[in-house]
Amino acid sequence: MNNQIKNTLRIGVIAAASAAAMLSCSDTWDDHYNDAASVLYNGTTMQAIEAEAPDFAEVIKAVGYDRELNSENVYTIWAPTHFDKAQMLALARTDSAMVVDRFIKNHIARYAVSQNGVEDQRISLMNEKITTMTVDNKFGTANITKANLSCQNGILHVIDSEIEYQKNVFEQIEALYNADTDSISLYAFLKIWNADSLDENKSVSRGVDENGEKIWVDSVMIRNNTVLKNMHAYIYREDSNYIAIIPSAKAYAERYRIAKDLLVFNPKENEGQEEGRLMDTTDSLQMHYANQFASTDLFYNMNKSSNEHFEDSLKSTQYSQFNWPNHLYYSNQPTNGLHPDKSLNNILSKVGEAAPCSNGKAYMVDEYPMTAIEQFFYKINVEANSRTMVTEEENSKLTHNIGSPSNESGVYYESIVNEEGDTTSVEPRTYHFMDVPTAGSSFNIEVGFKVPNTLSGTYDIYIVTCPIWAKDYGFRYGMTPEDDPRPYKFTVSVFERGNEKGKSTFGEYPASGVALSVPGQETRYFTTDINNYVDTLYLGEYTFKNAYYGRADEGVILKVESNVTSAEARRNTYSREMLISGFILRPKLSTGEEAEEVVVEAEAAEEAKRK
Repeated sequence: MNNQIKNTLRIGVIAAASAAAMLSCSDTWDDHYNDAASVLYNGTTMQAIEAEAPDFAEVIKAVGYDRELNSENVYTIWAPTHFDKAQMLALARTDSAMVVDRFIKNHIARYAVSQNGVEDQRISLMNEKITTMTVDNKFGTANITKANLSCQNGILHVIDSEIEYQKNVFEQIEALYNADTDSISLYAFLKIWNADSLDENKSVSRGVDENGEKIWVDSVMIRNNTVLKNMHAYIYREDSNYIAIIPSAKAYAERYRIAKDLLVFNPKENEGQEEGRLMDTTDSLQMHYANQFASTDLFYNMNKSSNEHFEDSLKSTQYSQFNWPNHLYYSNQPTNGLHPDKSLNNILSKVGEAAPCSNGKAYMVDEYPMTAIEQFFYKINVEANSRTMVTEEENSKLTHNIGSPSNESGVYYESIVNEEGDTTSVEPRTYHFMDVPTAGSSFNIEVGFKVPNTLSGTYDIYIVTCPIWAKDYGFRYGMTPEDDPRPYKFTVSVFERGNEKGKSTFGEYPASGVALSVPGQETRYFTTDINNYVDTLYLGEYTFKNAYYGRADEGVILKVESNVTSAEARRNTYSREMLISGFILRPKLSTGEEAEEVVVEAEAAEEAKRK
């Protein structure tokens, strides 16, 4: 068989292999094959590299990859003629896998890809990096000096310089911490949750071992990370576009410390665990959640569907409409106004220059651009309803002397006043509340409400009530304070599971709670203003001993007790029955973080004034 027939058969094999590959692969490979290879080379791609780019061939042989390029598998190689050969050979002696993945595979694609001279082609390399081969003979940043050398098992292009390996966001994190997994850092936390698996379709095997298992000579791994997956932050995928804020080890450790202090768990609350493992279990929970908190809101998916209003707001990958406005940062005043719990915080204006990555960009920072309160120490809203109320069957110490409570809602109209003081419109506001009646006219109600996910930190606590004249849809029917002018008189106590030493069995509460009070308040009772459609009363500050974040049962109960005397009840001075809308627990920090938060809010206020 003469050489011309052999070469014709080789082109046919390459074309067939390419066509089969395109049928089985994603559109990344569509249209990559073009049978216009202009130079026929009588040999394998490895033999062609030895002739055209001997320095590149020497590095390939140093790591044993020449066997693969002499095989029947079809590849396209862009062989560089100029690069630091001495450095690559030195690295090959200490880390051959790095040379294969970040140098050799950075110049190779699966299947045959010819320079067609018609259109630019998007190339997915063997290490999953994406680059472009253009019609004007550019491959990435290099110039193609010789194109379309058709070999027995692929196509060779010769380029004048190497293509620099561009890290993706995950690799940028890895590089920043020098793959240090011993200290507290973002990388150390993420590394624990790596769950990579072998991609058998893209890997190459040679025979089997004594156990009948395939011997993999070129393993391609499918990257996966459980924590990042749960954050919806696939920063290791090359076909992505992410912004990452990567804190230094010092910055991460400081934020981790704040989070850890807010996650002090009661070691006795591990029902079913062996005695010797109790402390280990709660310590593990504390460390895991502290890492999770410190890594919150560090990643942003820049696909349009994820950040459709990038010009004035930025949503992290953990954003959800169900926990709005958490994980959301405003850089400009939105047209429909800021949420009352949010202030302007243009976090990207605080992070300096970005490092370009193959799948986005990363900002390395020595200080977080958001406060701990913005990031994870969230305000807790508790709506009073049948789900959050403690029933007498559950705990008669916390709920007692009540009749049959009912969930209701009311709508009232709030006037909108313009800058000239004129009322321009009215806006409907809907409030939900629970009507808590007494078990009899001589009883004061005692009712407890469950508070979820509290941290071992300090909160300012508020109660939200509706006036008694709003019951039975009084808002809707135009009732006014004159229809029932009785305010409420009550106390609120905090019941935290466990005593002062944290020595209680799971699920138990102390016999009495801690009564809330406001410094300087004349009495220990709270009274409402009947003229307010909705009354929000400050109850005082409370610091929780333990955290109950992520626990199956709430560890905190807020108990409301009406404190109306018999004489006051007879005179209709106060109402023992109460309409309770809910509670607000607003976090506060006693560290320098609190001062930082004040500065952020002050800056936001100044910016708003300037606009």
